Amino acid sequence: MSYRQDGDLYYMDSIENEPKTKSNIVFGKCLNCEKERNSVGWCKECEINALKDNFKNWTSGNINMDNFIKHTQLLANESIDYLEYVSFDQFELLEVTNKGGAFSTIYSAVWMEGPRWVWDEESEQWKRNGPIKVALKRLNNSQNISEEYFKQLHKYHRCLQSRSAADYYGITKDPTSNYMFVMKYYENGDLHSYLNEAQGMLCWGDIVDMLWGISSGIENIHESGLIHGHLHGGNLLVENEPGSAEICITDVGLHGPIDKKDTNEIYGVLPYIAPEILKGNPQTKASDIYSFGIIMWTLSTGFRPWYDRPHDLRLASEICFGLRPEIIDGTPKVYTKLMTQCWHPDPSKRPTASKLSELLGNWLIAICDDPDPSEISDQFNVAEEKKFSDSERNKFRQPKIHPQAFYTSRLLGFSKIYKATWIDVLRDWSAPPPYSSGKMTVALKELSNSSNINSKELNEMRIYYLKVKLQYIINGLRNIYDANIIHRDYHSVNILMATDETPIIGDLGISKSATDPLNDDDEINAIIPLFPYVDPGIFSRTKIY
Repeated sequence: MSYRQDGDLYYMDSIENEPKTKSNIVFGKCLNCEKERNSVGWCKECEINALKDNFKNWTSGNINMDNFIKHTQLLANESIDYLEYVSFDQFELLEVTNKGGAFSTIYSAVWMEGPRWVWDEESEQWKRNGPIKVALKRLNNSQNISEEYFKQLHKYHRCLQSRSAADYYGITKDPTSNYMFVMKYYENGDLHSYLNEAQGMLCWGDIVDMLWGISSGIENIHESGLIHGHLHGGNLLVENEPGSAEICITDVGLHGPIDKKDTNEIYGVLPYIAPEILKGNPQTKASDIYSFGIIMWTLSTGFRPWYDRPHDLRLASEICFGLRPEIIDGTPKVYTKLMTQCWHPDPSKRPTASKLSELLGNWLIAICDDPDPSEISDQFNVAEEKKFSDSERNKFRQPKIHPQAFYTSRLLGFSKIYKATWIDVLRDWSAPPPYSSGKMTVALKELSNSSNINSKELNEMRIYYLKVKLQYIINGLRNIYDANIIHRDYHSVNILMATDETPIIGDLGISKSATDPLNDDDEINAIIPLFPYVDPGIFSRTKIY
């Protein structure tokens, strides 16, 4: 690497293979204290003193929020490394983006002054950017932010300002006293929106490049001893760079309602939540890796996971019992292997973020940079040819999303699902022990706040058990029909309830084989007593079906 000197400043002329470390990059001296700068235009001591002198000129109205903002400023190592409080009258709101989920609302706006991120070389001072489009993320019900949320802010603020994270400029407060994060506005939106626009034309090299960026971001979070806890397509923001698309991670460690203490309720986007979390276990680094595996599937297909079905308790239960998205034909074998490792049901068998970053970096070199063919490049070349030929034959269309499929964060309506063994489940009321009982694998649903269960939840349970009883009746009819028998006297009085309230079909006294000839008198006798239950078509036919 070579440098070009201009006065007290040094500029990098070329970037070869030399790593960029603090020890071999020169940033010049501060004109004020004559000490070496920490980064471009940034003298840590002088800049932090200037920020401290400005503490008296602003307040967010909440001492805990003020302390958090000051905390980021006192630890700033460069110009983009801290947050500031911005008065709400500095913004011109444009529109609500209809994104953010149950716990936040996203607005687009213009910040008239802009962030203090522009280095003026002539005056050697940091100046404001001027009018810039930003995203304002309102934290719903944040008039009373919980202590737990502030602890999370302090814990994760370094990750919020990392290179792999979305850019955060500061914090403001709207007229309703709800706090808002001031963020960079990403024109391409989140990953789901980007894939809608891409129309299936994303090449495998771009997919691997994006995944490498995401895995590097997760690696940075995990190496800090933290977890993201909420990875999904809506929290990956896309910025187009010349020749590539860069993905930035947002909402690091910050999800769920901010005005409540920790609860055992589950929040998020169901298809991306690891099964062990649904079963009641805490978030771990491995659960982030599971989410990454679902992101791999999303990028490989261009579709949202489980777009065609409700995101409900049934899907959650099936995920816990091993359901995963269907891998499309033409996916490279190495890609499939890594993806399935990421969503392995045993968290201990999933790769680490550093391993993912290493593997994907090697793939990227093999696909894009290495002139010599390899097994890796061959697999991706074949997959690329198939993708191109498929797109030539069939125009890509984004499928219709099921109305009960949700891709923004929400309370999932249930707390935890446990896989359990019912040791002495009663299987047959009539059989003597030990045949009357045995073991059965079941799913246990924990009701959220069940000490205050309401009538709506009770009614939901009642309807569920009615459906179970109907299923028993349907199964009974299926058994009769499978035996090629017609009941001929099917009505509510002949549905008997066993001791355990299981419905049983009774009174098969006049039933006959579907192939037996019918006596007209028998048919009349079968019809007259229970006229309300008789198919009207019977009167015009000579045989009961």
